[in-house]
Amino acid sequence: MEIRQFRVAVRARRFDHTCRFYTEILELPRLRSWEGENGRGALFQAGPGVVEVQGRARHRESADRSEAFDYQGPAQKMTITLQVASTEVAQERLLLNDRNIPGGLLTLPDGTVAFETHDPDGIKIRLCEG
Repeated sequence: MEIRQFRVAVRARRFDHTCRFYTEILELPRLRSWEGENGRGALFQAGPGVVEVQGRARHRESADRSEAFDYQGPAQKMTITLQVASTEVAQERLLLNDRNIPGGLLTLPDGTVAFETHDPDGIKIRLCEG
């Protein structure tokens, strides 16, 4: 089996807000976006992988939230790890983009220095050297 791309999909409570996080804070390039009757989405390049942000169609943003669009998801079970050249430089860059971004540096059990924060929907984002 040949894997051509690795993609993780995140369902966003507030689509535009979550997309701004991935574009403006993490500075991931937006590959493409789409919008249709059943929803909208955006793809962001994350090294050799892709983060897909999914959201409701605009006309349904304020609609009844009892639909089967799971906002809770694996926020406590999933971590998106992005390898960077320097954790400290990445942290400084994120703080320049948003000085109120939560999180901080920590040392992982394997001795790797990492910076952990979370996206607007609670998905843990870990930047580590590698």
